[in-house]
Amino acid sequence: MRNLMLKVLVSVLALQALFFASPAVVQAQETTCPPPTPVSVDIKPGDYPNQIKLSARGVLPVALLGTPDFNAGQFTPEMAHLSDAVLATTTECAGAAAIRWNYEDVNSDGRLDLVFFFRIQDLNLTPGSTAATLMAHGAYNSTVIHTVGTDSVQVKP
Repeated sequence: MRNLMLKVLVSVLALQALFFASPAVVQAQETTCPPPTPVSVDIKPGDYPNQIKLSARGVLPVALLGTPDFNAGQFTPEMAHLSDAVLATTTECAGAAAIRWNYEDVNSDGRLDLVFFFRIQDLNLTPGSTAATLMAHGAYNSTVIHTVGTDSVQVKP
């Protein structure tokens, strides 16, 4: 009985593969990223130096600061990554992905800032890292933009 059930199952799966699987033509779409918009970034807002202990559990806040030239409150992110600044120049969208974000005025200048949170365990920083780069993609006043900003770090194991 067990062998019969196994044969029926294999037959059903084979038939599904033959009849329901149709070859699909896959075409790569050219994706372009708009030129980066430079932004001001503050890792661990309110702290200096920006010490990061890689063995710590928890999240690292990174603020994309509102400035006279950039209203962070009008930026709606789709995704954000934080990476070692050296790696960020050689690879796109590398590093830790933001797990959440919120708007608040972290530097008390009266402008909304956009604060991203990254799991410390996901960071690609090393004890030799001296700077980290935030890259975020999203909409700014209905226009798709790519923001980039860098801040200094002191990394501890």
